[in-house]
Amino acid sequence: MAQNFMNTRSWFLIAIFFIGIAACIAPAAADNISYIQVSSNPSGAWACLDHWNCQNTPFTFATDPNSYHSITVYKEGYQISTQTVYANNTGVTISVAVTLASNPALTGNLNLASSPTGADIWLDERYYGTTPQVIGGLSAGIHSLTLRSAGYFDYTEQFTITAGQTTTRSPGMSPYTQPSGYGDLRIQSNPVGAAVYVDNNYKGTTISSTALYVTQLNPGSYLVRVTLAGYQTYTQTAMVTAGTVYNIQANMVPLTPGPTPNTNGQITVRSSPSGANIYLDNAYRGLTPLTLVDIPQGSHAIILKLNGYQDWQSSVNVLAGSSTDVSGTLSPSPQPTPTTLPPRQPGHRSRWSA
Repeated sequence: MAQNFMNTRSWFLIAIFFIGIAACIAPAAADNISYIQVSSNPSGAWACLDHWNCQNTPFTFATDPNSYHSITVYKEGYQISTQTVYANNTGVTISVAVTLASNPALTGNLNLASSPTGADIWLDERYYGTTPQVIGGLSAGIHSLTLRSAGYFDYTEQFTITAGQTTTRSPGMSPYTQPSGYGDLRIQSNPVGAAVYVDNNYKGTTISSTALYVTQLNPGSYLVRVTLAGYQTYTQTAMVTAGTVYNIQANMVPLTPGPTPNTNGQITVRSSPSGANIYLDNAYRGLTPLTLVDIPQGSHAIILKLNGYQDWQSSVNVLAGSSTDVSGTLSPSPQPTPTTLPPRQPGHRSRWSA
């Protein structure tokens, strides 16, 4: 009887001990996480954190504290919404409520080039890859444009899109002056589609196989982190000096399979023109260019749609733990042939004539 009591008491004390440890660990883990809660009106939109981690609204994303992130919200039939959000102190939840505006009946295109070529394009705070490029599906009205290239000052302007028309822009960028004191980062990843963070702040996605530029940096040390679903996080400390470009080539290493093998992969979808609606297995997933993660391995159907262009469709085979590139070139929709009446024969009298 006494022995049974001691066994019960021992197990009770052990349980209390482990509960105490768990209580100490839980707050410590929470200390390193902040939350961004995204809701939309209408709900059920496709919300993306930093251009790759996408979920249906409402959804709460977990992220690093004291860092900047990009929140993009898509829904078919509505204009895209993109904003930069600052994740506050540890354990704090930031609420982002987005009211989506209906798409106008007609949209326009932007035919964009730059000097030098290969500059990074940020349109309405969303990264589109590099110049030259035609970007379609833009709502009529005023849009903001930022171009970035190593060794050059950032170029910014506002321009107007007219429905049913193509706006052409080809700005020249100004090189750094000798005493500017700036340096730059030039970042590539293999495979592409990785999110890039500098000192924990989101700076873009390696959509293009050329490079992602982080420009106008003061000399000093910067922590660069490159993340890609299914791959180990790549980190490197960059020492930026004035007047130089620090190159980073992130060769991503697949995650070591655990007890449960990873059966998902990802797809980076691009189009020409950009801004096409993506349908994966008939489900709407946002606008090109975009990286889709956690896609089950196997064959999937992709359809790209853009006003004024014929639908583009293809199938893609996703491999577990790997990234697959899909790039579609959209063809303009055929214009209707105007109907012409045959010329009247001389002396011919219509039966409708007086």
